[in-house]
Amino acid sequence: MMNEEFNKRWEKYNNGEMNEEEMIAFEEELEENEKRLSQELNDSDWTDFSISPEKQKAILQYGKRKSYLRISVLAVISTLIILPLCTLGSYLYYGVGGAESKGNHFMETAAVTVALTKPNVAIDMKDLKGQVKLFGMNTELKLQKQIGNKTEAIGSEQIEMFFDKLKQPTISYYGDSARETEGFFTHPSTQADASKKQTLTTLDKLPEGTVSEVYVSYDKAYTPKDVYSFAKKYDMKVLWNAIKTEDSLSGNQRPIGFPGKDSEFLKELQHTSKTEVDQFKDALAYVNQHPTWATTISGRPDLDLSNRIRYIDQNGVTVYGSVVTGPSKEIEKFVKTKRIKTAKVSEVELWNW
Repeated sequence: MMNEEFNKRWEKYNNGEMNEEEMIAFEEELEENEKRLSQELNDSDWTDFSISPEKQKAILQYGKRKSYLRISVLAVISTLIILPLCTLGSYLYYGVGGAESKGNHFMETAAVTVALTKPNVAIDMKDLKGQVKLFGMNTELKLQKQIGNKTEAIGSEQIEMFFDKLKQPTISYYGDSARETEGFFTHPSTQADASKKQTLTTLDKLPEGTVSEVYVSYDKAYTPKDVYSFAKKYDMKVLWNAIKTEDSLSGNQRPIGFPGKDSEFLKELQHTSKTEVDQFKDALAYVNQHPTWATTISGRPDLDLSNRIRYIDQNGVTVYGSVVTGPSKEIEKFVKTKRIKTAKVSEVELWNW
């Protein structure tokens, strides 16, 4: 009868059918039986079979439950201690060193890489969003461009970092800004096409109250000083210059360059004690410290910075194309000159000059 009563209570306990008071009383009984069994085993060389198999099973199950509980508690405590420590370590990994920290180096590399590889596009340094996570960092870079006197947002680039490894960025553009504009330039080694005539037709049809963003390619490569000299005759701004870094284009190679003298973005990169040419060289050298980052951020496997730097060191910095903006009719006059080999209209806005 006693075994049957114990079995019934055990089933209720095992199935969670006891109320709190019954559960506490039953666990106390189990604990007492466990102590008693342990004591009798220690005091004797023989096993007392007076404890029924059901009670022995119940005592063993109770011991397992207590072990599982201890393990679970230890796992939770370990997690609560280790995770904050690892997250703190991530903050230190990306933040220690101030201007020389890994996080700051990444942000600067991203800003300079975009300025070098995306014509008339820059990162909004006032609206950077970064989130440090366990062993990594997520960053959102807001992209903007200048048309006329107006700077506007065109999209964003999300980059995930695990330690110092970057995943392929996710780039989201607004509207027509997703167009691939690097192909708008014509290298000096390439023959002229019909784009100049088509662009002049487009500019001629545009009304007076518009401003345009136009990509122009020159009949040869000029020094930045020469470009600014003949561009200043027109009421327009030079926003970005494509720099000659090879004698001829090969494969899918695309241009690199630097913000022009009238670009709002140049102010964020400028060191007033240095010339624009020296700033460009410094920018290339800085990005080349992290070539894998630069390749991933730009999405340009053809970047090949070391060879481009070597070419510039041997041949100097010359410009073979520019992004210009200003009143559409004024840019039409500029495109008509003999120095312009090809030209393409990228964006047109209402008057903001």
